[in-house]
Amino acid sequence: MESLQDEIREIRKQLRLAMNGVISTSMREKGIVYKLNFGVPYPEIKEIARKHKPNGELAAALWKEDIREFKILATFLQPAETLPLEEAKRWVKEIPYLEIAEHCCRNLFVHLPYMEDFTFDLVADKENEFARTVAFLTWTENFKRGGSLSSVVLGSFLVETLNSLAETKGFKSTLKEKQASIQAMKFYGRQSDGNAERILDGFKEFQEAVGNTPELQEIYNELKFEFEYYS
Repeated sequence: MESLQDEIREIRKQLRLAMNGVISTSMREKGIVYKLNFGVPYPEIKEIARKHKPNGELAAALWKEDIREFKILATFLQPAETLPLEEAKRWVKEIPYLEIAEHCCRNLFVHLPYMEDFTFDLVADKENEFARTVAFLTWTENFKRGGSLSSVVLGSFLVETLNSLAETKGFKSTLKEKQASIQAMKFYGRQSDGNAERILDGFKEFQEAVGNTPELQEIYNELKFEFEYYS
C-alpha cells in the first residue's frame, strides 16, 4: 500500500510541474468543475502515463478521485484484459463529463476483450446519461482501427445510431449522444463503399419512417459528402 501511495504522490508531483492554470480556469468557466483540475494538456498526461506501469490497483485508486488528470491517467493505466465487465459498466456510470468518456473509449473500452458485449448492453441503457454515448464512441474507435462487429452487434449499431437522431417512444437523445452516433456512422462508412451504401440506404428508410426534417436531411447530406470524399 505504501508503494502505491508513493506512486500516486509522484504522479501528483508530475502533474503540478505540468499544470496550466489558464486551461483549468477556462474549463471551470464552461461548467466543467472538479475537486481538482491541474489543466494539464492531453499529450502531457499521456507522457506521464508512459512513465508508469499499467496497474489495475493504481488505476482504480486514480479513477475514484475527483481529479480530472487522475481519471484520464486511469484510462491509460488500467489493463483492459483485467477489467471485469461489471467494473467497466461501473466506470461508465461514474463518468462526469464528455471529455472523460472520450478518453475511456479511446484508451480503454475499445481494447476490452468483451467490447462487443459491453457496447451491446450499454446501447440498450437509456437511464445512464453516458451509456449510449459511450457505446457509440467505442464503436467509433473500433472502426477507426479497421475493426468490425459481429452480425448481432452490427445490427444493433445500424439501428441504434439512427434511433439516436429522432425521438422514439418518448425518448429524446442528448446532443452528445447524437454527435457520437454520427461519428460512428462516419467511420463505419469510411471503411468501404458497401458500408457507406448500407448507412445511406438505412438513413433513407429511417427518414421515410419517422418523417424527414431539415436536421435529418442535413445529417444525411453530411454523411453522403463524407463518404464521397473518402471513396
